[in-house]
Amino acid sequence: MATNTLVRLFQVQLTNADALIYLAPALTTVTVIAIYKTNIDTSDRTFRLHHVASGGTSSSSNALYYDESIPTKRVHPRIDQGIILEPGQSLRGLASANTAITLTGFGITTEESA
Repeated sequence: MATNTLVRLFQVQLTNADALIYLAPALTTVTVIAIYKTNIDTSDRTFRLHHVASGGTSSSSNALYYDESIPTKRVHPRIDQGIILEPGQSLRGLASANTAITLTGFGITTEESA
């Protein structure tokens, strides 16, 4: 029997190097229902967000957002697209400046019994 739980999945400050944001656990399907993007810097910044297959890497072919601009000191509108992550899939990303962009994601985890 599956168990569905609404949770905060992640809250990270992006760096200017590609990095893991969230990895869907084994036996768990994750539906990301909202991502808030906040620029805490004094300059406009950009970020990239990738939906990466298990064992894969970030590339232009799996980009959800690519050099998306966020004005200074602003919370950018949230993403409400229902991004589905199967077990082992991940979200990866980077920003144009270290610790300028904070991403906070909420979603539903569906855990299958082993």
